[in-house]
Amino acid sequence: VMLYKYALQDDIVNKNYAEFITLPKVEKEEKEKFSDLDIKAMIDNADAVPWTDTILIMIYSGMRISEMLELTKFNVDLKNKIITGGLKTEAGKNRIIPIHPKILPFIRKWYAKNGKALICRDDGSSMSAKYYREKFYYPALEKLGIKKLTPHACRHTFASLMAKAGVKPLYTQRIIGHADYAFTANEYTHPEIKELQKAIRKI
Repeated sequence: VMLYKYALQDDIVNKNYAEFITLPKVEKEEKEKFSDLDIKAMIDNADAVPWTDTILIMIYSGMRISEMLELTKFNVDLKNKIITGGLKTEAGKNRIIPIHPKILPFIRKWYAKNGKALICRDDGSSMSAKYYREKFYYPALEKLGIKKLTPHACRHTFASLMAKAGVKPLYTQRIIGHADYAFTANEYTHPEIKELQKAIRKI
């Protein structure tokens, strides 16, 4: 020990000063999401402000903007109140998304339009995510007087609502198509679909 102290004093040994440094914990960045008041304003004005219902569809399903706009009537099973959809990753493909009771009337309304896509323009044609964002999404938030969060904030809002309601993270991850839980529609069992439906109704 004495020899080592001597070596330290005379810079004979390599000193790793870094190991004595304690770094502050990195604060996890809070993901932007809509507040309960924002959601209430959307629900209260869903009929008065056009396209507000589509924002609520994303909030109560956890779908990405592109996933919602890719849906057709064939993805929607109104009888069993489920949507089979999703894209982007293996985990997101053909997953089962239960239709929350709050958005069921909106899904029925869009379904009746008989457009090329479920969420379509007045002439029934589909649209790009950019077109939807600029022409419908942001203008609706502006009319509602709600901060212009990106459409992806709807997905974070969904996850946050599920967590607040005490839903098992596994169920939330299955519904939103989380990469850790790659699961396709043909792998779901009937009881599992019922469990997902029960889970989503908690919010």
